[in-house]
Amino acid sequence: MEECKYLYDVSMSYVNPGWQERYCELVRDIDRHLKKHHAGYFKGLQLYQTGPMNYVVVAVYYDVPGVQEELSAILHYVNEAYRNTVGHNVRRKQILKFDRAKKLYC
Repeated sequence: MEECKYLYDVSMSYVNPGWQERYCELVRDIDRHLKKHHAGYFKGLQLYQTGPMNYVVVAVYYDVPGVQEELSAILHYVNEAYRNTVGHNVRRKQILKFDRAKKLYC
């Protein structure tokens, strides 16, 4: 059986008209920051556009000891970045949070 090496968080975002470019820039900035400051735990973000104002973000983490504890610092940074950059112009909904889901198969 192949070893599971990654954990995933998936969220959907609705971006108000006129904020799409700033939103994409924010996601790139968050990705760069997390890769720099949480390199041992965070692999990267993937951003998908599913409609004119709809996006899906996949956050990929390494399945290593301590990642659960590191997640709270990561999420604090991400939430502050969203709040300070786009405010209420982006609505996010979590689809999958690895720390609240039981992995059944990989």
